[in-house]
Amino acid sequence: MKKYFPNLLLSREVRLAIVVVILAALGIAACSYGKWTSGATLLAISIAMVAAFWYLVIRPARVPRDAVVMIRLAGAINEDAHHSPLASLLRPSALSLYHLRYALEAAASDPDVRAVVVEIAGLEAGMATALELNRLLGAIRSAGKRVIAILAGDMAGVRDYLVAAGASEIVANPDTMFTMLGIAAGNVFLKSALEKLNIQVQTLQWKEYKGAAEMVNRDSMSPELRESLGAIIADWQTILVDAIAEGRKLERARAEELTGAGFLTTRAAVEARLIDREGYIEDIRAELDPEDKRKTFVAIGRYFRHAIYRRERGRRPTIAVIHGVGPVIAGEAPPTGEFISGQTTSAQFERASRNEEVRAIVFRINSPGGSAVGSDLVWRAVRQAQSRGKPVVVSMGDVAGSGGYYVAMGADAIVAEPATITGSIGVVYIKPDFGNLMRQLGVRLEYAKSAEAADALSMARAMTEAELTQLNQVVGQTYANFTAKVAQGRKLSAEQSEAVARGRVWSGIAAKEHGLVDELGGLQKAVEVARRLAFLQPHEVHQLVRYSPERRLFGLRVGMMGELMPWGLGVAARAFGVPVRWAPAMIQLLARGGVMLLCPFVEL
Repeated sequence: MKKYFPNLLLSREVRLAIVVVILAALGIAACSYGKWTSGATLLAISIAMVAAFWYLVIRPARVPRDAVVMIRLAGAINEDAHHSPLASLLRPSALSLYHLRYALEAAASDPDVRAVVVEIAGLEAGMATALELNRLLGAIRSAGKRVIAILAGDMAGVRDYLVAAGASEIVANPDTMFTMLGIAAGNVFLKSALEKLNIQVQTLQWKEYKGAAEMVNRDSMSPELRESLGAIIADWQTILVDAIAEGRKLERARAEELTGAGFLTTRAAVEARLIDREGYIEDIRAELDPEDKRKTFVAIGRYFRHAIYRRERGRRPTIAVIHGVGPVIAGEAPPTGEFISGQTTSAQFERASRNEEVRAIVFRINSPGGSAVGSDLVWRAVRQAQSRGKPVVVSMGDVAGSGGYYVAMGADAIVAEPATITGSIGVVYIKPDFGNLMRQLGVRLEYAKSAEAADALSMARAMTEAELTQLNQVVGQTYANFTAKVAQGRKLSAEQSEAVARGRVWSGIAAKEHGLVDELGGLQKAVEVARRLAFLQPHEVHQLVRYSPERRLFGLRVGMMGELMPWGLGVAARAFGVPVRWAPAMIQLLARGGVMLLCPFVEL
């Protein structure tokens, strides 16, 4: 039928009705011929299908006409949902950024929604994520709906406040402390600590701005890394000030002053016009539902199901969405956490690009890079998808640096948030040497060798100068391949590619100015670009279909371990400015050493 009637749209209700009518007709016909058991069975199945559809699909998706959507933002927000039985049990109400984005976009135009209430308590989000949430709330406010943000954590920092500034009203718990301390990004330096442990680390880097190895080979930030991070901080400050000035109707100079106001009480925040009043979420509930019927309040999970039910109807042009989140790896994956597997992500592109119904692919990236081989596998998969006639548009999240930029640079178009950290087009090599520590502990390690350099990668000795010189040539060739592909993908000359490379990190704003990205915005902007490249007409309504990696044991391996992340690992990850779910893959990368396309660790 699809072949001969390509424009025929059948909703789920119509398809169900057709099946139910056929089953009921067969059941009646069977009964008329005396086959009572078969007929009764067919009639029972048809009735059960209608009942199941009502209770499992229609009933959960219904919302009242004057709905108030309730959202709680606390802790880390994952880019995409991790489907696993344990995750569903431990965090039944948890939604990914993808779900939040979808629901908030729907709420802006939904006549059944009159208000949105967002409770913010200890949100862990990068600047780009905070800015996107600010923009999504602002769109609902611009649509004429009431948007109330409640700062309910012990502390409210600039990222929490950036999200809240998108609302039309901001309320804070009377005991919440405002930490308007400005913005900082940095690194941990371990050289002296490692030396005290008798551990040496040999590193190579291409080129001067490539600061990923400074963590282990320096005691302080290099002038080059400080320069590039300083430029990013300046852009972030501009973004923050502009958002606060616009959201709170303040003069820009006053907004800039308030971003660095320091530690403030809630009362001081009211006097400074940072917030509207003190209060509790119970006060907001009573205000929005004075009769205390509690029928108008709709949790974000339920509203997401409602939005899906209303918007995903009939067969329409498909835009595939592939998420690339976490460090890039090649080979065996870590048992837990988030990572981009070169092999697995390539398989996702293979499936999407071979699907005739897919008109374009949006590749959402939030990654600090990692394996050079893994990055190249994904780059090749993007190019192969394009060769099959599928445009690929990249949407960058908080970070898409080094290997995270490598996997993006071949796309037809790149969209980044103004606060995205990207670039870091460079290569680094890290090799630990535990020889002195082993000798101190009385441990000896000896080899029988076929060549002098056979044990060059052993952790028991350092490389010789000759070995390092030869290895540096290999690292340099990897850098040359990287910059050549940047020039090819971004249509730059070799000189232009080199000028924006050299390992330097850029904000999304600066990356656009230097030709590394095409447009600024979030996933919604990337979808708009994908529609244009797929030649979809304005009246054609698309559907987004996520292509997720296959999970072992129905997601138990990745999902369960991800939810049971060791406490100590989480503390270490936060100390190094790495998202907790990225820590296992990052540790695996650093432990293996070798040539890496890794972005300098910065506090996100």
